[in-house]
Amino acid sequence: MTMSRELFVDVSHHHDAGCAVVTVTGDIDRTSSPLLRGAVDRLVSGGQTHIILDVEGVTFCDSTGLRTFLSGVNTTYEAGGWLRLAGVSGHLERLLQITDLYTFFAIDTDVAGSLASARTRG
Repeated sequence: MTMSRELFVDVSHHHDAGCAVVTVTGDIDRTSSPLLRGAVDRLVSGGQTHIILDVEGVTFCDSTGLRTFLSGVNTTYEAGGWLRLAGVSGHLERLLQITDLYTFFAIDTDVAGSLASARTRG
């Protein structure tokens, strides 16, 4: 039996790149995904429509978590922005590949790569 790891979400603003980085650590599941969805929704409502999700610290993700990522892409896109995933690996990478969603998302190796991409997008 494995213990669920509590989800933590931390937002930092990178004004030089014109985006926010949302660092996600722990398990994303039915219980915790509203925390992540709420963070993205608050950013977009506040006018921040360019968002990088740093998922390097995600230890588990289920279908609810995938829907949360998809919702974030749709929310930012509808507001004229974008959402990128940084640090996808392990369980999450495999989940995105077997659900055929890996190519749907803009994915960077790490946050530095996402920030570089954000800077070139202007």
